[in-house]
Amino acid sequence: VTAYRSLVAELRKGGPSVRMLLDAPRSTVVVTADDPTLGAADAPVTLIEFSDFQCPYCASVLPTIKRLRQTYGDRLRIVWKDFPLTSIHPEAFKAAEAGQCAREQGKFWEYHDLLFANQTALEPASLKKYAAAVGLEPVSFSVCLDTAKYTERVPSQIKTGNSVGVSATPSAFINGRLISGTHPYETFVAIIDEELERARTK
Repeated sequence: VTAYRSLVAELRKGGPSVRMLLDAPRSTVVVTADDPTLGAADAPVTLIEFSDFQCPYCASVLPTIKRLRQTYGDRLRIVWKDFPLTSIHPEAFKAAEAGQCAREQGKFWEYHDLLFANQTALEPASLKKYAAAVGLEPVSFSVCLDTAKYTERVPSQIKTGNSVGVSATPSAFINGRLISGTHPYETFVAIIDEELERARTK
């Protein structure tokens, strides 16, 4: 691998600059007005994350997403989509519903962070405890969760993910370009920088 990289580096230095004219494969993922988002709506780059609160791999990507937010600020919009893998994560669906209950009170991201910090305890009693911890109105939250208010929204988001090729979590789309699985910060940066350059040269 080291020899290969060295050869590629030498060839790049010795030859003329090459510009890639073919666009990367892209999928259109619809963002709705009530999707949890961070960043400006008119940001040149949108990262849409399909994720699962009980998925340890999703939790491992969280520091990368936060670092990207710090690096790019309002040039990057981050959008959350629920994609609970119920066959292997039995508490993920209810946790997704709880996240939506937190969203309607304006504290999705605070609640999101707390769920990822407590992945081994996502039963309804704990979900309600975390709601109180982030300052959600407890009665409204409990009614929302106990009546399964968002039980149809979550499968709808899973269907959206399936329609664009999501089959595992975490999966992210950067301006429609799919990154499936866990990847280092630098992988995201490379694609985001390409998209920012693309936006500048349009």
